Amino acid sequence: MFAIEQPFTGRQFPEFNFPAQIQEIADRMNLDPTRIPPYTLPPLPFQEDCPAAEFANRIRPFLVSQCRDLMYGEIPPRCEELLFRQTAEGMAFNGLAIRREIDIICRHRNQELVIHLLLYIPKNHGKNKCPAFLGLNFKGNHATTHDPGVTFHPFNRYPDLELANLKDTRATEEQRGLQAGRFEFEKVLQAGYASATACYYELCPDRPSAVGDGMYRLFYTPGQWNSPLRPFGAISAWAWGMERAIDCLESQPEIDATRLILHGHSRLGKTALWTAANDLRIAMVISNGAGCCGAKLAHRYYGENFEWMNLWNSHWYRADFQRFSKHDLEYPIDQHFLLAALAPRPVLLADAFEDIYADPIGEFESCRAASMAWRLFGGKGLGNASFPSPGQLVGDEIGFYMREGPHDMTPDVWDAILTFAKQ
Repeated sequence: MFAIEQPFTGRQFPEFNFPAQIQEIADRMNLDPTRIPPYTLPPLPFQEDCPAAEFANRIRPFLVSQCRDLMYGEIPPRCEELLFRQTAEGMAFNGLAIRREIDIICRHRNQELVIHLLLYIPKNHGKNKCPAFLGLNFKGNHATTHDPGVTFHPFNRYPDLELANLKDTRATEEQRGLQAGRFEFEKVLQAGYASATACYYELCPDRPSAVGDGMYRLFYTPGQWNSPLRPFGAISAWAWGMERAIDCLESQPEIDATRLILHGHSRLGKTALWTAANDLRIAMVISNGAGCCGAKLAHRYYGENFEWMNLWNSHWYRADFQRFSKHDLEYPIDQHFLLAALAPRPVLLADAFEDIYADPIGEFESCRAASMAWRLFGGKGLGNASFPSPGQLVGDEIGFYMREGPHDMTPDVWDAILTFAKQ
């Protein structure tokens, strides 16, 4: 029996030494599938016979606006001045790829932010432009690869989070390649794709008190960030940064800007979905382990819930999302709205059998509920797929992949991604 089918008993998050009042909130999460209350999903705001043009012109913007106004908040506009400055170029992986490092310089209202983009381009692409993967990273560009030529960009460290005494775990210069398995650059390059990344902390530090160091200082004041009326959150900041990286990739002569593929893990999986919903330049999106407020259904009350998300990382969302804490079943939409907004583009969700907090079954059911949007375009979405066994990729325009193990993005996920992309 897989872990996601077994009732969980005991203390939630035993690896953390939470104060009693926080542990009580953690333990209120339901991890017993026999205790999921009956639920009815909010219906998607269209019918099976909705014309594809009406969906594209009216329904899709409405779906995005609902997700924006209820959860994620607004994504700021493009900045007043955007410059791309190549800082280094060389060969990588024994001649397999060109390594290019680019500073994305964002200027707005006399403020400046620099995003360090790492881009690998297949050396033998010939005269053909390459499709490209783009994904944010957690620990710095140098942590995504063992390539010694990648520049280490020093970053500010932040105090431990009071909530769980969590340290700032971004990689030191000596920890090069710490998360290389989450990017698998060589495997991607051998398949004929370019691949790019930037560190999400450069866009908005993942700390509620650190907004002054991120992109929001270009658009908002600290008072606006701390306001109970704050209409934005960190996920939208990271999405803004992904859009600026797309702007940069469009300027690279070797890149086919019509075939850009976004990917992300965990909170960055949520970010990839939200970015793709807003930016139609993205041709395909992959989300791994996005869970609550990403791909899983809130109305299927299992795993992480709104109360925990608002306690643990309230800065990810607009400030008034707090009102849905303890009211998951009253939430007027659900994540199938977000997934439906991606149609008719291909979408791949991946997760792991031990990732019980992300509720992979809830993610799968979200895909099933959203599939109606793909049928408007003559597709199948998830189709008639059953929940997959370990290592199995199922679905049609919506793919779903499950692996053994805990919450992570591993090399076998990239095998599934490349299979799905090729299809």
